[in-house]
Parts: sequence; C-alpha cells; structure tokens
Amino acid sequence: MKKKAKLATLSLVTVMLTGVIAGCSSSKNEGSSGAAASPASSTNPSSATKDSYEIAIAIPAFGAAPKDTQAVQDEINKITKAKINATVKIMPISIGAWSQQMNLMTSGREKLDLFFEFGAGYSPDVATGKIVAIDSLLDKYGDGIKKQIDPAYLSSVKIEGKTYGVPVYKDYTSGVPGVLMRKDLVDKYKINVASIKTIDDLDQVYKTIKDNEPTIVPLGAGLSVPSDFYVWYDKLGDRLGVLPGYDNGLKVVNLFETKEYEDYLNKVHSWAKAGYINKDAATTQANASDLLKADKAFSYFIGLRPGNLESETRANGKELVFAPLMPNIYATTSSTQSGLWTISANSANPERVMMLMNLMYTDKDLANLFVYGIEGKHYVKVSDNAIDYPAGIDSKTVGYSIQSWIYANPSIAYLMKSDLQAMWKLTAEANQKATKSKALGFTFNSEPVKNEVIALKNVTDQYAKGLESGTLDPAEKLPDFRAKLKAAGIDKVIAEKQKQLEAWAAANKQK
Repeated sequence: MKKKAKLATLSLVTVMLTGVIAGCSSSKNEGSSGAAASPASSTNPSSATKDSYEIAIAIPAFGAAPKDTQAVQDEINKITKAKINATVKIMPISIGAWSQQMNLMTSGREKLDLFFEFGAGYSPDVATGKIVAIDSLLDKYGDGIKKQIDPAYLSSVKIEGKTYGVPVYKDYTSGVPGVLMRKDLVDKYKINVASIKTIDDLDQVYKTIKDNEPTIVPLGAGLSVPSDFYVWYDKLGDRLGVLPGYDNGLKVVNLFETKEYEDYLNKVHSWAKAGYINKDAATTQANASDLLKADKAFSYFIGLRPGNLESETRANGKELVFAPLMPNIYATTSSTQSGLWTISANSANPERVMMLMNLMYTDKDLANLFVYGIEGKHYVKVSDNAIDYPAGIDSKTVGYSIQSWIYANPSIAYLMKSDLQAMWKLTAEANQKATKSKALGFTFNSEPVKNEVIALKNVTDQYAKGLESGTLDPAEKLPDFRAKLKAAGIDKVIAEKQKQLEAWAAANKQK
C-alpha cells in the first residue's frame, strides 16, 4: 500500500474509526489489472454536464496537510474538467479534528459534496441524514464502480435495502490476526517465529526482550491496541452485541461477559504488570508502529493483509517478521464498511459527484495523482507499474502524499517499488476465498436504542481502552465495567440487534 500507510491507524479508524481499504471476483478485478474503464458511456451525458461544477472533497490528513496539494489539485482538474466538466477542491482535515470538523460541516450548510467515511460513522450519518442514498445514481453513472467491486461486497454496505456509500477497493477481510516483530531482534535472540501459534506463546518472547533490551518495550500499544486485531467474533458494527465465531447460529451475545474476553484481558494485564507494554498505552496518541519506528517497541499486533508486511517494513524503516495467531480470515460487514466514499446531503449536484466517484474507481491517471501526486515531482517510474521517490526525496520530504487506503481504488494506481507487486492479485484472491461471516451485509440501525448507545459509549470510553491495553486490572475493574454496561442498557441494545439480525436474515433467506 502507500508509503505511509499504517494499519494501526486503519484500526483506529475502524474503531472510531477502528484497520485501507479490492473486493471482486477474479473475473471482475479490473482494478488489479490497472485497466481504466472509460466513463464516456455512463458518466458524461452532455445534458448532465452542461454547466461546470466544483466538487468539494473532504479527506482526513494524518500529519500536516501536504504542501503541494494545490499543484496536485490543478492536475486533477485537467482530467475532471475534460471528462465530466467539473473541478475539485480538496480539503485535507487533520485526523485529530476530523470528527468535530465533519460534524460541523455536515450538520450545517457548508459546501461539501464528497467525503471519506470511516466505518464507525457510516450508520450514524445515514440515520441523521448527512449522506444520501445513491442506488439510482449508481445505476445511471456508476457502471465502472459496479465492474470493480464484487456484488457481495458492494451490497454488504446497504442499510435497510439502500446504498449510501461505496466501499474503498481493498481487502475486505479481517486479515490474519498476529504480531509484527523486529527481525534484527528476532535474529539476535534466536526467537523461533514458527513456534508462535497463540498469544500464550508470546510470554517467553516478551520476557526475552524485556530482560535484554531495557530501552525497548516488548509490545507497543497506543491509538491501536491488540484487541483491535486479535478478534474471534463479528463485531456487528459496534461490539455492543457480537457474533462469536462469525456464526454462532446468528445468536448475538454480550462480548464483555464472555470468558474469551476475560481471558484476553487477563493476558494483556499480565504483560503490562511484567513491563511488556508501554505504561502510557491507554492514553498515548502515538501509533504502536510509531513506537517501533522510534526504537521504543519490539512488536505490535496487526491484521495482516496482502502487501502489509512490505508496507509496514518500509514505513518503519526496519525489516519485520510476522507470526500469525489465528488460522483463518473472515469477511464481515465491519471490514467492508471500514472505509467508504459518500455523497454529502449538502451537495447541490449529486449526479456530478457520482460521475467523479466513478472516475475515482476507474481512471488510472486520476488515481495516481490522488495517491502519489505529480510524476517527476513527487515520484518517478522505475517500471511499467512501479515507482520510487525522485532523487534526493524520501517519504519525509516529498511534497505530496496521502494514505493510499483512503483513496477509492488504489489498485489501479502504481505500486511503490518496495511494495509486494502481486498485492492486488493476492487481495482479490483473499476476498474470494475468505470465509464470509454469517452476518455479512447486516448493518445495525441504532436509532431505536440511540439513548442507550450513547450511554454505553460513555461506559466503554471509561473502561475499554484501559482494560484492553492491560493498564487496568480486570479483577478489579471488569465487574464494574460489566455492571455499568448493564445499567446503561446493553441488554436492550443486544435484544434490538438480535431482532434486526433475525429480520435481515429472514429477508435474505439466511439459516
């Protein structure tokens, strides 16, 4: 993926946020072939593009807004003006201010047409009318999108039968839950990576690092914690009622009451007590990968997808090795919806915005501009489909970059030369082979229990991060957490989710 992509941040995204992000059968994976679909037949009817229109696009910025955004925008506009008689205005918004700023923009009448939607905000934004249904627009102007994304995944973002966003073309699975470790230290202490099969097998590994590397914590945690990736259940959106084993006969349970959850908490707390996790894990704004990059951590948890090992190695500037902790990969609604592109209810011209979206999923030149910037200035080609930084420039000094998993369809863009060149082929295969959750396509409508959900969020904000980072002692705090969840109405939310899931299953003939 993109040079600066951090899967830890993606997980934050999926939680918040969160986990980036190619859902298609091999016969439909036009994205991985790099072939751009022509928009002429479906996105450029003269009657719909008679008057020029400026499309305001909000994207999250991880770090400072790229200084060359205007120059890149000018080049993008040469394409969009010629193809759909529209220009774009890119509005990078700091991730730290993203939620507040987007709430202000979507609640008011500010100019906003198109924006990246983190999964956690999708259903609430539908419920509050901040984004519009796009089914008819997809039918009229979205032929390219439909050819890029497998129908099973495109339909999985429907809410009560309607489509409100298009998922980013990515690996739609949970990835393989596991741990990334510094190879130099693995080699130094002769750690047998193949022997690591479960989280219990990490005890001795972390003890070795703790005993011999006093300036490095064995496990880094921060904006993301291990529980963001070490997942044995379908979150059903918000973890307020989950589906163990991605099936469980479609019976929704309280995650926080399960033995598996308690066992996990006890494990990470034992690590924290032993000094295996950074002491500020519950409060730091650093990514776990940032700690490793800064020589402050030996490892961090991840859901490994095709190309991640290479991109994480590049981003951290250190060779890494991976140990899987669970054997299977699953596709869930939450992973499909972790990143989407949505049309704002504020837009004065949704038709033109859909035309742009179709281009974003199909036009290779547009993809390369959005993701990498201007050829010769921000990157140079080293082969037909691989690029590198220009001489004298690196990831820290380049004038333009975004997280590639934000872009609509990064599979049609170039790959960095250090990327796994087969990444998109492997991504398509992963999507095809993944075990699909029994609830794939189900989206919970929290409106009937919105007051309880708000109250429960306050409780989880108070306890979950502290417990799941190992900071709080579950013997002391887990009973309080459970009691307060009960008082805040988690049983009512689970009952409502069960009711909706059964109705959805009946409508979709699930058994």
